[in-house]
Amino acid sequence: MKNASLDRFTVCLEKGLLARLDGISAERGYPSRSQAMADFIRRAIVKKDWRGGRDCAGTISVVYDPADSRPGRGLEALLRANAKSVLSLQTNLLPGGKMLATASVIGRPAALERLADALRAVKGVTHGAFSVVAPV
Repeated sequence: MKNASLDRFTVCLEKGLLARLDGISAERGYPSRSQAMADFIRRAIVKKDWRGGRDCAGTISVVYDPADSRPGRGLEALLRANAKSVLSLQTNLLPGGKMLATASVIGRPAALERLADALRAVKGVTHGAFSVVAPV
């Protein structure tokens, strides 16, 4: 019995690309080529929506040393000033004493990217990343 909720199509690839796809699929734990391709396509759609300015959900993560009070205060002030975009904040103590703070955010991609840049620029932040997860 075929699943009626699936679209099927045929793809022709240059020699060597299929082996590379299989390698990436295995490395990332996809159970099939189809699921790998579906994830790649969804990621491309998110990027297109992001560039189009549609509201998106994402995460901003930063690492800092909590022994230095400046980054904690600076991050708190920025997140409070952008409260309409912040869904939640999670902090985790990392081995070695560093703090990982991850904010779940929602809003226009350009505004979220500016917030991520501002958070990464806080004095005392040593690492940071911004990821758009999905359009909303």
